Amino acid sequence: EKNTMSFRGKYSKCVVIIDCFEVALEKSSDQDAQAQTYSSYKSRNTLKYLIGIAPQGAITFISNGFGGRTSDKTVTEQSGSLKKLLPGDQVLADRGFDIQEGLAMYGATLAIPAFTKGKQQLSKKEVDSTRELASLRIHVERVIGALRQKYTMLNGPVEIPYTNKDP
Repeated sequence: EKNTMSFRGKYSKCVVIIDCFEVALEKSSDQDAQAQTYSSYKSRNTLKYLIGIAPQGAITFISNGFGGRTSDKTVTEQSGSLKKLLPGDQVLADRGFDIQEGLAMYGATLAIPAFTKGKQQLSKKEVDSTRELASLRIHVERVIGALRQKYTMLNGPVEIPYTNKDP
């Protein structure tokens, strides 16, 4: 109930908060697989997953795994998650999710923190909005943390035989 209260008002059309998380992967002997799964963010081979949670905290979507070098935008667009959106829906995400065009195809909108790109600093309104968004996005981080605690295999490394290269 507390979670849903914080979504009333500015983010009342929010249906999902998305984020990607990575799971360490055993190093493959296959050079192509190594290249596809190497995450420069984690400095190791990983599998990347998109997770979506409802404002109430329930997990509404987890994608198939993608190679760790795959961008958040590509994972989101290729995961099938956007097809579940309806016109007027709003998605909350982090800065790395440059998915406005994909959302627009479904009549949905994106709320992400403000960028300082091209300007010295954010306006007071942008700072306040970014803080508010961060306080809501923390819910998805908590869910990912809870998943890692409950399902310890998500802490990796995942052994190669437990991965499936088929599409």
